[in-house]
Amino acid sequence: MSPRLGVLNNIPFAIPFEARVAIFRNFVMSDMMSREGQHAMFFRGLRGNGRERVQVRRGMVAQDGFDRLGEVDLKAPIEITFIDQFGQEEAGIDGGGVFKEFFTSLCKEVFDTDRGLWLENKKNELYPNPHAYATEAHSLNWYRFIGRILGKAMYEGILVDVAFAGFFLAKWLGKQSFLDDLVSLDPDLYNGLIFLKHYTGNTDDLSLNFTIAVDEIGVTKIIDLIPNGSNIAVTKENRLKYIYLVSHYRLTKQIRRQSDAFFEGLSEMIDPKWLRMFNQQEVQILIGGVNSLIDLDDLRRHTNYGGLYDDKHENIVDFWNVVNTFDQDQRRALLRFVTSCSRPPLLGFKELVPNFSIRDAGADPQRLPTASTCINLLKLPRYPNARILKSKLLQAISSGAGFDLS
Repeated sequence: MSPRLGVLNNIPFAIPFEARVAIFRNFVMSDMMSREGQHAMFFRGLRGNGRERVQVRRGMVAQDGFDRLGEVDLKAPIEITFIDQFGQEEAGIDGGGVFKEFFTSLCKEVFDTDRGLWLENKKNELYPNPHAYATEAHSLNWYRFIGRILGKAMYEGILVDVAFAGFFLAKWLGKQSFLDDLVSLDPDLYNGLIFLKHYTGNTDDLSLNFTIAVDEIGVTKIIDLIPNGSNIAVTKENRLKYIYLVSHYRLTKQIRRQSDAFFEGLSEMIDPKWLRMFNQQEVQILIGGVNSLIDLDDLRRHTNYGGLYDDKHENIVDFWNVVNTFDQDQRRALLRFVTSCSRPPLLGFKELVPNFSIRDAGADPQRLPTASTCINLLKLPRYPNARILKSKLLQAISSGAGFDLS
């Protein structure tokens, strides 16, 4: 074993984060090259170009993705063809942009908390829904599918605009959950257990027993934490056991089956060992990019122009002057509008593929800017002055009204 590999295995955080990201990408690239060598003849024989071809109906992205990608080898390139409302294939060849459009729509749907698979904590971070519905076989198949999809994103280097709760991210790294992890799930319960841990009064006054109340779609159920728990009082002597059992139930037991299914899917794409050189916060960065200030100078250096535009065009000069006046929330909204992700790439905008681009879209001052998120393209009309440009741009990025599939 090389000294560097020994450090990586035993004390990975001695290596800078950027270097570990590069190592992670090397692991993925090695896996890709190994697969290409092993399966090149197989893919050529069956598919001609080695791509998995999948048809997806507009408006049914999540269901069709689930039905048609369930048994597909997601490590192979995926070629998406959209089917319109009339049942006809949409024209165009998927060079990667159509897949990104599909993938962005898919992730938006499967991580929607209204679907019942995910809940949000107070920081809007996601974790698996603990309710009984989420442990049914059909739901577990969805968790497995979502794990595969998120693994595909990490495998391909596609950023997903989703944030997970810290206690759930810890499970990605094979870590056990402890009381302190409860902060990222239920801070009120955490504070209550800390109060109990340090309580100096008579615990009988608290009227606690070894049970926990669980809400099941509006119905409260009382669950015994130990056999006959409803008849065993919490005392000074056994309160640490009670605290452990409550936190273990909420952090682990309630979502074990959901988490296991999710990680089964994820591990099909990403070797768990590849992730264990990161901590929870770093894994979140791998998933969704850097939650940091947006560097406009870096973005501008890596922006391409099309049509009548170049970096000296009057409208482009106005554009950058306007964006320079935006606060960080507005800059994130612009980035999400154009690329579908509000956070910049891990190592700067040089990593955004394809590059952030701006193309002219005519000279109608009433028209809003539009975006093709599949190719990170902003279609910016030529406005007569910076004031109108700012007004139209803010209107577009605030409402999302300018989305364009062309």
